[in-house]
Amino acid sequence: MSDNFIPITNLPSQCLPYEGINPGDIKARSYQGNEEEYLSQINPLNLETNYLEVMKRVIQGIDPERLTLGDRLYIIVWECINSYTDIIRIKTICTHCLKEVEISIDLKQLEVIKLPDSFKEPYPVPLPSGKKVELRLLTVGDEIKIEKFQQKHPESVQSYRYARSIVSEEDVIKRLEEYKKMGTKDTATIRAFHEKFYHGPEMSSTFECPKCGREDDVDIPFRLDLLFPDGEVLTSTFGKEL
Repeated sequence: MSDNFIPITNLPSQCLPYEGINPGDIKARSYQGNEEEYLSQINPLNLETNYLEVMKRVIQGIDPERLTLGDRLYIIVWECINSYTDIIRIKTICTHCLKEVEISIDLKQLEVIKLPDSFKEPYPVPLPSGKKVELRLLTVGDEIKIEKFQQKHPESVQSYRYARSIVSEEDVIKRLEEYKKMGTKDTATIRAFHEKFYHGPEMSSTFECPKCGREDDVDIPFRLDLLFPDGEVLTSTFGKEL
């Protein structure tokens, strides 16, 4: 446990979306017991707000609400490695022998996908309808607002999410109304922007099946024990010598 903040020099965004902030400006430290008070209470309904409080404590050099979602996921994995463990165990089905297996994943070995050096915001996007829009990546601040919006308007949350990424002087509700009136080729193009510029840890891995010996691929699901290990995950990692 340490109060020392160290530079996070490998952020997937390369700090390209953050005006005035360069790689090396952003620093982090591992969790301490105080952060576990927030981490232990995280559930799918309060994930955004609770983890924001944690990031405010463990991140320096940038307002955590400005972080892109790819950078946040990178920091979540970084914190898991440095605060708890770099090895996680998941269960999956081998597609060759069709048997359930438990495998170990080394988080340090995950590929990190970065934004291209040429990326700039706002990003001009021509739509199939002939219109042009400027888009930006979604941030932690957006996720906080999306979480609140979803509580009142769950039927419109997807449209609201992508409307927030449109750069415009109009307020977000006006952008939402316009997004809903777009043709699906236009909305698909906007969604494709976010897929194309995904950045962050590649949450997948290759493993050798312990039962048939063949190689297979597995997606690594986002689990709350990445934030706060407990139960079997806790005892298998930290209870071996007890």
